[in-house]
Order: sequence, then C-alpha cells, then structure tokens
Amino acid sequence: MKFMNLCRWLRIACLALVVAFAAGCASIGAGSGSAAEAIVLERAQARWNALVERDWNTAYPYITPAYRAIVPLKRYGNQFTGPLQWESAKAHSATCEGARCTVRVEISFRTLLPGHTDRLSSTFVDEVWVLEEGTWYKYEAL
Repeated sequence: MKFMNLCRWLRIACLALVVAFAAGCASIGAGSGSAAEAIVLERAQARWNALVERDWNTAYPYITPAYRAIVPLKRYGNQFTGPLQWESAKAHSATCEGARCTVRVEISFRTLLPGHTDRLSSTFVDEVWVLEEGTWYKYEAL
C-alpha cells in the first residue's frame, strides 16, 4: 500500500514538473516575441522618420539586402515622388510569427494638388518585416 502511494505521489510530482516546465517555455516564447515586436516597431519608426524627412540614405538600409542588391538607392528614392507629402508616421503595432512581422503604420499626408494642400489626411498601411542574419528588414517585393 505504501509503495502504491509513493508511486502515485511520484507521478503527481512528475506531472507538476512537466506543467511547470511547459509554462516556463511558453513564457520564454512570449518574451522573445515581445522583444522582436519592440525591435521591429523601433526600426519601422526610424525608417518612417527618414521617409518623412525624405532622407533616402537613412531609409534605404532598412530594406532587405536582396532588394538593395537589385534596386539602387536613386531608384529607391524615385519611387516616392508624386503628389503626396508625408507629414508624419507612427508605427502603432507589430505582430510577429517566427522570422516575419507585420507592422501597422499610420501615415499623415497632404495632397500637393491645387485646392487640396490645406487638407491633412491619414491612412494605415501594413508592412512586412523579415529577420535575416539577426537583423529585421522591411520586405519589398520586386
């Protein structure tokens, strides 16, 4: 009888250890996701700060190395010409799964067309960021 009680208590103790270990692993995963989200938000905001200032030299290195290998800096900057003027941008949230994050950015802008320059508008965009060799980069399709 004492042997049966000892076995039952050992099973309960083992089960408790397994549950505690699993909970610890889950909290580590959540912490690393939160860290990734914070890093990506910071990088997205820095990139958008540069874009608002029309500082292509600063914004360009945030794009994936593969994109930069094909698209030169001048061509990258030229894609942002047109009848819009960015006034501000705010990276609001990031959702990460593994080596991929989606960042939600609110952009405030003016339309540089006659009769519309006094109107401030805003919109939200979702950006994809990817982890490559330990660094988060904005993904751009070619």
